[in-house]
Amino acid sequence: MTQPDALFRAAADQAPQVMWIVNAKGAVTYLNHSWYELVGGMPPKWYGHEWGDVVEPEDLAEMRARWKAASATGSIFEGTRRVKAQDGTWHTLSYKATPVFDAGGLVCWVGMDSDITELKATEAALRYANQELEAFSYSVSHDLRTPLVTVQGFVRLLGKQLEAIGDTKVRHYLSRITEAVDHMGRLVDGLLALSHVTRRKLEYEDVDLSRMANEVLGMLQQSQPQRAVAITVQPGLRARADARLMAALLENLLGNAWKFTSATAHAEISVGMEKQTKAEAVFFVRDNGAGFEMAHAAQLFNAFERLHAASEFPGMGIGLATVARVLARHGGRAWAESEPGKGARFYFSLPRM
Repeated sequence: MTQPDALFRAAADQAPQVMWIVNAKGAVTYLNHSWYELVGGMPPKWYGHEWGDVVEPEDLAEMRARWKAASATGSIFEGTRRVKAQDGTWHTLSYKATPVFDAGGLVCWVGMDSDITELKATEAALRYANQELEAFSYSVSHDLRTPLVTVQGFVRLLGKQLEAIGDTKVRHYLSRITEAVDHMGRLVDGLLALSHVTRRKLEYEDVDLSRMANEVLGMLQQSQPQRAVAITVQPGLRARADARLMAALLENLLGNAWKFTSATAHAEISVGMEKQTKAEAVFFVRDNGAGFEMAHAAQLFNAFERLHAASEFPGMGIGLATVARVLARHGGRAWAESEPGKGARFYFSLPRM
């Protein structure tokens, strides 16, 4: 063993993560102390291909396929694998190895594993909790629909029975009850809409976001033909995504821009791409409307959160929560920038596929 080799192994044996060396033929030639602390034994146990005995068979097959691909190109070898510890428990390890070359070509890979067992357990628990919460939300909102319809019906019947009385106070009470029931109905509809976004199976396709944005803005203009809004939609905006959910996203973002520019003298709304990297594309919807304080920006994407009074701008606070859910389903994200009276800029990213 050369002095550099001895120095490397002395340092690697002190590492808290598992470290290893695999030769060009795929056989293990070195494992540090952390490996043996995890699975038991002493060197040279687990050398060669023996280490595969403690790897979950399905992960072992995938790992060998990854190594074959990496060895063909001399590229980084990485992935995750489940390993059986000496106490009988299974640990999920994230591994990554870098190829080492000399004048003759590929010599070996030097790799490291990180134990992500607790992280995976937390992710699974959160995923389960979210599924339970979504199922509960759907069940509650769906079950509330029938009694609400019943209350609405009886309030109308009661109103007809009391018409002859002519008591203004009674009519006021009935009006307040009707408003409250209608409001509850809209809340239930919002919960159902959010639940639908979360539960819907994604169907990926090439989506023309420019065409979709123009269609949404066209429908908004038709709904209020008296409004004069300067609209700019960058051509060629495309994404690989679920078309129906992208339509819901744009309907909510552009609907908000349309709504919050309603009191602006020379309203402007624009849609375009902010930037594009190998990993993601970032799009924007910009307006020169009412805007908001950035101190409250974090709560914008929560259900039923509103930064403006309903008397000023109508709405239930579901739109941006829907946007956030749509992007979460796609592995994207949303954020906003604004100033009161100076409009708002909403950004959303989508992974490139």
